[in-house]
Amino acid sequence: MQTRSRVRQARHGQPADRRGSHLGFNICGVIVLVFLMLSLIGSRTFFNKRFVMHEVTSSAVESDLLDQVQAGLSQYGISSKLLTKDDTDQIVRTVVNQAFAGQELNLDLSRVTDRLAGQANSQLAQFGVSSSLLPSGATGAVNESINAAVNSRINTPQVKQAINNLQLARTINTAVLSISSFLFVLLLIGAAIRRHLIQSCSWISTIALLISGTLVMAVKGLIPQLVNAEYSSLAVQFAADFQSAALTWLAVLAVIVVILWGIRLLGAGLSFRR
Repeated sequence: MQTRSRVRQARHGQPADRRGSHLGFNICGVIVLVFLMLSLIGSRTFFNKRFVMHEVTSSAVESDLLDQVQAGLSQYGISSKLLTKDDTDQIVRTVVNQAFAGQELNLDLSRVTDRLAGQANSQLAQFGVSSSLLPSGATGAVNESINAAVNSRINTPQVKQAINNLQLARTINTAVLSISSFLFVLLLIGAAIRRHLIQSCSWISTIALLISGTLVMAVKGLIPQLVNAEYSSLAVQFAADFQSAALTWLAVLAVIVVILWGIRLLGAGLSFRR
């Protein structure tokens, strides 16, 4: 007389006592998927130029950066009123792009100095003085001097160290994302070959979702504590935007979890009817 376990074995092609044999596989899958999710979220937040640029332009960091630029300009008697909104946006884009490229900050303020030269020429013209009387190459020399003064103020040792740290962190995050993606694909192929893809992935994705969500909330709470008090408003804003972006990816994983468990329940219902 066959027992229920033997009947199930005959139907599904594997013994009932092998249900827990995939525990090690599932643990590895959870670890890989958690690293994959965190590195993916990092690549869309901390290490994403658009995200960082948005945070800078909508925080006190932009004001501090412009203060340094204006201090450099003031050495030559140039009024801060010459800086337009377009100039400000260009400065921020240049700083972020160069920082993400690992380059030393090198601002070109020729647009501002050209505007100043235009005003000077207009004033000279009012007195009947032609700008052609000015020494050849004087404007270019002034531009170089102003650029050098401004860049020397913003290229502090702290800024250079921050750029180096950013490059190192980006490299590590990219490596983790690539390796975890490759390993997760291998796990999926292995689970499919051993015919426990849906069963394992449902548990792996569920546990990884809980762990990733917990870590995201922990990082959100940690961000304000890692930033100087003078940038507290930036830290709060950055933490909130980080959480918002992270929840988007966690929501995608949550949808996958629901689908996987739906398939499992549907399959179990069909098997029960048989």
